[in-house]
Amino acid sequence: MKRVTSAVMFVIAAALAAAAQSASQPPTTTTGLDSVLAKVQQTAKTTDADLFQLRIDRWKTDNEQKDQLQRVSASLHKNLTLAVPDLVREVQAGKGSVSATFKLYHNLNIVYEYLSSLADAAAGLGKKEESDPLNRDAAALDSLRQELSSYIEQASVALEAKARATPTPTPVPVATPQKMVIDEQPGKKTATPKKKKTSPTTPQPTPTPH
Repeated sequence: MKRVTSAVMFVIAAALAAAAQSASQPPTTTTGLDSVLAKVQQTAKTTDADLFQLRIDRWKTDNEQKDQLQRVSASLHKNLTLAVPDLVREVQAGKGSVSATFKLYHNLNIVYEYLSSLADAAAGLGKKEESDPLNRDAAALDSLRQELSSYIEQASVALEAKARATPTPTPVPVATPQKMVIDEQPGKKTATPKKKKTSPTTPQPTPTPH
């Protein structure tokens, strides 16, 4: 019982130490992203080579499960040799674009989940020589996807801060054109002509008839 308790305490202590180390690590920068992408490419090649070493047809299970596991292995091979390199090039072309990096991160999450499942199957149905390399590959992918997640988070924060710091341009009011009166002779007022007063006509006497 003491041995079990000691083992549990050791695992907990190791987990806490790893969490503390991860929290103290500096954030991934754009320069560091190039290193992460290089490791993603190398890990993809290593994982694909380890998949090639699997002998799923000899595993201790029925043919239906063997077919299913072989399909998983084939899908992983296709993703690691086609999708991952394309996504890495897209991130490089976009110079660390957040959207492109997120697509790579999302794809690595899927690869990690299926690879971990295949590693578990290899541990239970295959040989240790088959499961151990896959477990190492899964651990490497897990570390890389965490680094990508850290970069995405900090790049997003930087973009938001930049957007807040950029002032919104104030619209310039458009002046309303005014009518201008130009005098032909400066300094003189234009005389306004006055109307002549017409005197009323005096009525003539009407002649008396004789």
